[in-house]
Amino acid sequence: MSKNRLCTRRYAFGAAWIACYLCSGSMAYSFDQLYVFGDSLSDSGNNGRYTWDGSQHPLYDDVLAAKINQSLRPSDAGGTNYAAGDAVAVPPLNPVDNTAEQVRAYLAATGGRADADGLYVHWVGGNDLAAAALNPQAAAGIVSTSAFAAASQVQALLAAGAGTVIVPTVPDIGATPVLLETVIQTGLSVVASSALAAAFASLDSQPTLNQTDRNQAIYQALVAAAGQVSNIASVQQAIATQLYQAWQSASSQASALTASYNQQEDNQLALLNGNIVRVDINGLFNEVLSNPALYGLTNTAGMACPPGVSAANCGTATPGFSSEQAYLFADHLHPSPATHLLIGDYIQSVLDAPAQVVALNQATLAMSRDARATLDSRLQQQRHGDNPQGSLGIYGGYAGQHYDYSSNLAAGDGDATTHNLTLGVDYKLTNNLLVGALVSGSDDSQHPTPRYDYKMRGWLLSAYSELSFFDNGWVNADAHYASVNYDDIKRSIQLGPTTRTENGDTSGTQFGARITTGWDIPIGSILTTGPMAQYALDYSSVDGYKEQGDSSTAMRFDDQNYHSQIGALGWRVDSLLGWINPWAEVSYNHQFGDNVWRAGGGLKSTQTSFVRDSAEQDTNWVDVTVGAHVPLGETVAAFASVSQTGGLSSGEQFMYNLGVSARF
Repeated sequence: MSKNRLCTRRYAFGAAWIACYLCSGSMAYSFDQLYVFGDSLSDSGNNGRYTWDGSQHPLYDDVLAAKINQSLRPSDAGGTNYAAGDAVAVPPLNPVDNTAEQVRAYLAATGGRADADGLYVHWVGGNDLAAAALNPQAAAGIVSTSAFAAASQVQALLAAGAGTVIVPTVPDIGATPVLLETVIQTGLSVVASSALAAAFASLDSQPTLNQTDRNQAIYQALVAAAGQVSNIASVQQAIATQLYQAWQSASSQASALTASYNQQEDNQLALLNGNIVRVDINGLFNEVLSNPALYGLTNTAGMACPPGVSAANCGTATPGFSSEQAYLFADHLHPSPATHLLIGDYIQSVLDAPAQVVALNQATLAMSRDARATLDSRLQQQRHGDNPQGSLGIYGGYAGQHYDYSSNLAAGDGDATTHNLTLGVDYKLTNNLLVGALVSGSDDSQHPTPRYDYKMRGWLLSAYSELSFFDNGWVNADAHYASVNYDDIKRSIQLGPTTRTENGDTSGTQFGARITTGWDIPIGSILTTGPMAQYALDYSSVDGYKEQGDSSTAMRFDDQNYHSQIGALGWRVDSLLGWINPWAEVSYNHQFGDNVWRAGGGLKSTQTSFVRDSAEQDTNWVDVTVGAHVPLGETVAAFASVSQTGGLSSGEQFMYNLGVSARF
């Protein structure tokens, strides 16, 4: 948004800063580069870096680039940041610096094809709004033309193959210090320089911890400015009142123009078919104005740089630089370094959210694994026990898992613990055929990432059979249906020094079937061994949901569907020692179904939505299971088993179950 053009130069960032951000928990690395189009809010050096001591502090887009293990360089230095200070959306307002030319230059350099694996930022509009505010009669037309042009440029990127485009809303220009500067320069033109210095010295001397404080501080600043005209208190008050009313009117009009621009761009973006991450910077901006201390800021009306000095030329050593407050603004238009970090945190939280929500499907799949583990132990009993035709069996068991998520899923490592109770009944229909049914219930806690956790409660119904043939062969089949509730879903968002939590709940279902077969080869009187094969098919679905809040971080998420097809080949060893009958199995597993988890969503305050994929999950792994069948009497027996996966880069699973059965 600046009027100053600086010589192009390359900036180096400290290794300590980069290390800090890379270690702070990053998104799944599904983007290979960051491409930026915009104005001075995003410029990393084409026309300048618009925050104080810019070469020493990261901008918000530097933060995003570091999250995907990339560094961001200005396009004039051969990089991928095309943003330039003073840029607008339409060339007539600035033929030299505009995002239409930035997008054209990028596509010309790539032969008209956008990087499908790239992450894009398109953020423009502040300078267009400033032009509209200075031309009231044409303001509505300028706003509409610029909003349509900005959305059209996003469409051009998508049409060229861009995968994911971040499009932030423009923060309210009515709340920037530039309006106060304009009011003072217009109303007190004769003493403008001294009046500005007095006004901002007053603003810098006091915190503005809420909107009331802010308005009062601005009024007192105008009184100080009026003091450069007259020493008479009543005259100062009268001048300040007129200036304050002019500021309120200008601020209200500028806020209305901002809201109109954001809404019109949002309407146009909603018509596009593309992966658009609409982030509500204006909403966040208003929340910061209401309670800046929550975000580590103390002053939202003043600025650190002295009046008339651009943040691109400003540093802590600049004469007149103020260190009295933790400022929202570096100069009359541009964010402070702390605000840039806040914006980076915010955009990152929105971008990561769907990649966190994909974890909901995993709880449903875990419940079916638990129920099947108990069932497998029961069927092991039946295969090697004395169960004559016509016998009725009942059993109950507990199963659980502990498994670790890796950063393949989303931002950061996590874990989950499951708890499952199963009750079942089966009947030996013939000497070779067993049929049965079970009901299973789960109550699980899932913590897939440090910033996303939930509870899952559900039940599962299953019917199954076991058939033996040719003395040594056997085949099991089972089918199930599950219904679950996801409660107490908590997504926490780091915004500067504060953590905000968004809450939600939803439900889901799963149905699946499995067939397992094997052949027992006798080795002596108490030992058998042989191959086994299994094929399991599961479909799980999670209903979309809306988070309960209405803040700038509250999101809505789409329905999820996950399809799993797992084939397994293995080898078993069974024993019949009498008082305890241990067994073991090793199997190699392959996922024929989905190996990428996908979820979509968007902010509740916007109309667009986008989809995030997790990193590609493992398709091959090994399971090792050991267990035992323990007779406790003629008609009562116990069973237990433990299982461990190996070769999973996406996390390890440890399963266990135990139970007891009775025959009638």
